[in-house]
Amino acid sequence: MSEKRLEGIELDNLPEATPEEKPGRISIVWLIPLIALLIGAWLGYKAWSEMGSTIKITFKSAEGLVAGKTKIKYKNVEIGTVHEIELSADMSHVILTASMVKSADAYLTETTRFWIVRARVAAGEVSGLETVLSGAYIGIDPSAGGATAKHFTGLETPPVVTKNLSGKHFYLRSDDLGSLDLGSPVYYQKIKAGSVISQKLADDGQSVMLGVFINAPYDKFVNQDTRFWNASGLDFTLDANGIKMYTESFVTMIVGGIAFENPSGSMQAPAIDEWQEFILYENYDAIAEGSHLQSASYLLYFTGSVRGLSIGAPVELKGIKLGQVTGIKMEYNPDTKNIKIPVTIEMQMDRITVNGVPDTSTFIRNHHGELLDELVRQGLRAQLETGNYLTGQLLVDMDFYQDASPTDIDWETNPPVFPTIPTPLEKISNTIFSIVKRLEKLPLEKMSKQLYQVIDSMTEIMKQTELLTKNLNVTVTPAVIATLEQTEKTLATVENVLEDESPVKQDLGRVMDELSKALRSIRLLADYLEQNPDALIYGKENN
Repeated sequence: MSEKRLEGIELDNLPEATPEEKPGRISIVWLIPLIALLIGAWLGYKAWSEMGSTIKITFKSAEGLVAGKTKIKYKNVEIGTVHEIELSADMSHVILTASMVKSADAYLTETTRFWIVRARVAAGEVSGLETVLSGAYIGIDPSAGGATAKHFTGLETPPVVTKNLSGKHFYLRSDDLGSLDLGSPVYYQKIKAGSVISQKLADDGQSVMLGVFINAPYDKFVNQDTRFWNASGLDFTLDANGIKMYTESFVTMIVGGIAFENPSGSMQAPAIDEWQEFILYENYDAIAEGSHLQSASYLLYFTGSVRGLSIGAPVELKGIKLGQVTGIKMEYNPDTKNIKIPVTIEMQMDRITVNGVPDTSTFIRNHHGELLDELVRQGLRAQLETGNYLTGQLLVDMDFYQDASPTDIDWETNPPVFPTIPTPLEKISNTIFSIVKRLEKLPLEKMSKQLYQVIDSMTEIMKQTELLTKNLNVTVTPAVIATLEQTEKTLATVENVLEDESPVKQDLGRVMDELSKALRSIRLLADYLEQNPDALIYGKENN
């Protein structure tokens, strides 16, 4: 049997299959990587299209920052990532390289600010507490104004005010910074209306310029008449009405603050532009002082001690404040060998009103010198007086003294010299000193010797007087007694003679009657001769 036979079947006679050729096609297996490729390309394009600028930010320290993890956030939304942190060439600061989202490119300008957000306590406020667990991040204050920038210098402290807030900026000029700092609050009617955003020394080097930002809508209350004052700490006043304590808020007691207000009737004053400059008054009471514009300086000379007198001490006229002390010096005159204490005062002349003058302010401005001359002629003088017996502080008191020596204001000097008089205690001291000086001129030693001689003489006289008294008692006294007895007898005789029934008294009465009649006759004759003077020649005519 042939090998091609298998179990009775001939293999040669079997039909052969012919494969049919069909057109090529892609297997479904390749769709998966193709879709993945398309998705990756789309994601890559999306990432490329959203990729913004790469920027560099410098800080003094990279504390809390981690490359690849630290984010850049605006309103808590991530808009960038820090990819690299490196030291500068001089190792004085660190340089951060960060990539930003595309949408942030328009706000990366030369006025854009960056800072590190960490947990911090400043100006009585706590911020950045969320970074305790999540770590520090970079904050941004975007700005669309200015040229595009790629390199930035980061702020070491967060800005107090960002550009998205509505309001106005103003400058405040102060003699010193006091307890104010960046972030110190600004209050209006005890409501927080703004903050201190900057501080710098003024160009004159004598004052400090503070930048403040007043939030809307409170910025509309700032006008030309607005007054700012330092509301830091606690104002404590002890006066005739009792104890007064005032503070703007608890925060101002701890970290300081500023307050402002508008005088009554000034709400209609013209509005002002940003960065207008105002004076920052020392306290609320100083506002009233600053409202007087017509001030004039004068010089007072004191020869006595000025212990207790300080700059800022009040100048009062009959108890009403007229100004304050602005300077205290010591002056030596080599010609007279004397030392004087020149005290400079500043008086606000517009505190004085003149009856019958409609525009007192203008009158005082033009005639204040004439007014002061007249007051000085009436006895107005300046004198040091104790203002507070507890602290020993002095003030300059002005009053009228009718017994003051005539004098005038010396207008030839600058500032003019205003006349003064010594204090009551100084007058007493001068009087005692004058008495002592006179006593020193007396020849006390010679006088004492003469006094001893007088005492010796008086002693001798007393001895002689005592001896005379003894002699009188022995010889003179009996004679005197006898004389007195004889005098008594004589007086008794005279009394008997002058009794009503005595003859002598009766004769004396008759004599007096006759004398009276004679006097009447003489009076009648005198009257007749006055009327008829020719009777002395022709005699009396018979009617």
